[in-house]
Amino acid sequence: MRILIVAPNWIGDAVMSLSLLQALHADPRLRNADGSPCEIHVLAPPVTAPVYQFTPTVTSVQVEPFAHGKLQWSLRRQVGRALAPQGFDRAIMLPNSLKSALVPFFAKIPQRVGYNGELRTAVLTHALPKPSKQNKPPMIKWYGDLGGYGPQQLGDPILVVSDKQQQELAREFGLQGEFLVLAPGAEFGPAKRWPAAHFAAVGRDYLLHRAEAQVVLLGGPKDAEFSEQIRSLVPEPLQARVRVLAGKTSLPQAISLMGAAQALVTNDSGLMHVGAALGVQVHAVYGSSSPHHTPPLSPSAKVYYLQLECSPCYQRTCPLGHTDCLNKLLPDQVTQALLQPQ
Repeated sequence: MRILIVAPNWIGDAVMSLSLLQALHADPRLRNADGSPCEIHVLAPPVTAPVYQFTPTVTSVQVEPFAHGKLQWSLRRQVGRALAPQGFDRAIMLPNSLKSALVPFFAKIPQRVGYNGELRTAVLTHALPKPSKQNKPPMIKWYGDLGGYGPQQLGDPILVVSDKQQQELAREFGLQGEFLVLAPGAEFGPAKRWPAAHFAAVGRDYLLHRAEAQVVLLGGPKDAEFSEQIRSLVPEPLQARVRVLAGKTSLPQAISLMGAAQALVTNDSGLMHVGAALGVQVHAVYGSSSPHHTPPLSPSAKVYYLQLECSPCYQRTCPLGHTDCLNKLLPDQVTQALLQPQ
């Protein structure tokens, strides 16, 4: 069987979709005549395509050429018709939009599975009722239901980086020995971003307790300025051991580097999910979002969440103007757990 996965637009969602892909790959009902697992091919936007390069369950990844948020009907028809000769048996649309369902429709894939909504029921062959926002399940269940898999069939997402990849990237960026990654980005908005001073305090304490270690800040170009602010708040004698690589790595490079890290301290973000899937010791700070819906899925992950009366609000900026859910979540809590012997 050949399956096309239409991937989501967020890195964290892409990582969480791996649970579904792993279940499909392991499903004996989907095996080919020669006993080999089903072939899983992914059509993904440029931002999330690299995630699928680090899982052995995926046969190929095609980067879609569409502009973000644009319907581009003719281009989607062109891409769909180009995919038609590949003979896909099933398509699973992970996003909920109409435009995400058009390529499998134009490719005439016989089974087209997705949640209903956005007037796209007519282009799906198997439309699942979409849960309400008040009753929205955890993301791996949300995706797992599209394959008909229950919780017992959905394992934690797994990303694989070879030791060679880790070592080569560490050398390329001048990293030797032990290092802690800080991922201070919050693409959704500042209500998910722990204060710079809190990140800096964790980095400072880590360097004071690990004489030969380094601290590395990872993220996208939009996180570079905030990362430099964090570095500036670390005591000057320690700043030489703090490397700001936010905006200086590709996503595949960031994934490979993170695989070599001793630990990760992060907001609720895409890199949090990447770290968890790599099996890194994750320390995840939550503010406006909820760890019950999008937790880091790893037994080595630890979540910090004050669960205030106003949380979770799921707003980009604090509607009350104080962001107490993050400001009052003090760095000592993270540092104490981070420095405990493993």
